[in-house]
Amino acid sequence: MSTTGTVTCPKCGYVRTPADTAPAWQCPSCSVAYNKVRPANDDGQPATAVRKDRRETVLGYAPVERKHMRGDAFGAVFLILLAVGIFSPLPGTWIWSWILPPMTITAFLLWTVNFKMMSAIRNAPTSKVASAAQGLVELCGTVQYVPGCALKAPLTQAPCVCYWYSIVENAGSKHARKIEGHDYATPFLLRDETGDCLIDPNDAWVICRTRAQWQIGNTTYDEWSICVGDPIYAIGLFSSNALHIEAGLAKELTVKLRSWLRDPRAFFRRFDANRDGKISPAELDAAREAARHEAMQYYTAQGGMHTLTSPDNAALIVSNLGHDKVAAEFSSRTWGGLIMFFITLGATGWYFLG
Repeated sequence: MSTTGTVTCPKCGYVRTPADTAPAWQCPSCSVAYNKVRPANDDGQPATAVRKDRRETVLGYAPVERKHMRGDAFGAVFLILLAVGIFSPLPGTWIWSWILPPMTITAFLLWTVNFKMMSAIRNAPTSKVASAAQGLVELCGTVQYVPGCALKAPLTQAPCVCYWYSIVENAGSKHARKIEGHDYATPFLLRDETGDCLIDPNDAWVICRTRAQWQIGNTTYDEWSICVGDPIYAIGLFSSNALHIEAGLAKELTVKLRSWLRDPRAFFRRFDANRDGKISPAELDAAREAARHEAMQYYTAQGGMHTLTSPDNAALIVSNLGHDKVAAEFSSRTWGGLIMFFITLGATGWYFLG
């Protein structure tokens, strides 16, 4: 690294400029994380780093925007209420009389939400894309990009459709500090041998098993991702109708444009018609039309657009864990919610009637 205020990539030698839009930790030229390539020591020898890359089968939740995570929300509320009851400086007899009833209600809601999810997983028919009935179904296939919506995980540069990463300094100590972290998801195609189905993980309960983690010095890099080519399991409301293409494309076009803007130079080369270094409203309209044309061309060729969305009484679930492990996870969450409900119900009854 240079000491003059600029940053030089230790891998490709690119000198960072103020105009670069890549994150501060990433080289704009070769896209490597600066800390993954160590410069030489003072004695001229390369610095050593401890690095462990692995793709593990571990249960974890990629925290992309999830609109239907009511189960997790109720669980968080329950823990907050419990903490208030235990650590509040107010008299215990007074505070528990206010805390126990909402804890009981929250535990009941936690149980009901997870029970609905578990029931949907157990009862929904496993289908193929081409022959799936309109309604609640579960699909199994592989992850593929939507045309024009390419995405790469920021640390590993693996082609993916959903990621979460964090960079933590002094990980594992009481002085640990999160340097950077972010999550992102883009619509993708679930592909089986019969066809493709469009899924937006931003509207889903995402359960992820693919993890890469390594350590350099006292900094730990951690990345979860659902990658292109991964086996994928999804359960939700299936629909297939060519007339619904226009409505279904609105969000996809936004994601496609955002994907193009990840490479500003290429975007300007393609759409800055008068080469003035700015994108005018007319040029932006041309970019939107190009994105729309690409998506329409693809889905029209399929004879319609198959989509999987959230049902009314449950959530769209997307996972690379497979059916059995997802079912087992929601079964344990359901039993946990039921046990908490009976415990708090009993405590409430004992407190008020005992």
